[in-house]
Amino acid sequence: MRPIFSDLTYKIVAFQDINEIQSDEIIQWAIEMIELGYRSENLFMLASFEKKSNFYEIENYLKKTLIELNLTPKKDKEAYVSYSYYYVLKISENKNVKENLAELYKYCQKWNYEENIYDFYLLYWAWNDFDYFSHSSYWHEATKENIQSLVIDKAKVWIEDNKSYFR
Repeated sequence: MRPIFSDLTYKIVAFQDINEIQSDEIIQWAIEMIELGYRSENLFMLASFEKKSNFYEIENYLKKTLIELNLTPKKDKEAYVSYSYYYVLKISENKNVKENLAELYKYCQKWNYEENIYDFYLLYWAWNDFDYFSHSSYWHEATKENIQSLVIDKAKVWIEDNKSYFR
C-alpha cells in the first residue's frame, strides 16, 4: 500500500516552532510528495532548489505549499509531538533504531526534558549503559539482549497513545 504522504511531513509541518528542520529535508520532502502524486506550483519550486539552499530562500514556498496541500502547520506541543513522531515512526519500523533514539534523546534535552518523549531519553541512557555494564538503572526491564525490542515496542505504544494529534 502506497503511503498517503511522505513521512517527512511530520517534521515539515512543525517548521515554525522547531528550528532543527533543514532546507535539505524540505527539498527532499517536496521531491517525495511529487513522487507520491502531489502537484502544486510551489511544491515544484521547492523540489527544484539545490541541496544546502538557504532556509530563508525557500521558507515562503514552503508556507504556500502547505496551504496548497491543505496541511496545517503545527504549533507548541503539537509541533513537538509531530516532529518527534517522525523519529518514533522510524523506530517502530525498526529503521536505524539506535540513531533515531539518539535524535529523540537530543531533542528531549533541548526541549527541557519534554515529558512526551522522556521515556526515549531514559531508553537511550539504558542502551548506553550496556556498553559498560550488564544492567541499567534507567530501564529496569532492559537487558543487552532485549533493549532494541523494548525501544521498538515503546515506539509502537507511543504512536498509539499520540494518534489524537494526527487526526
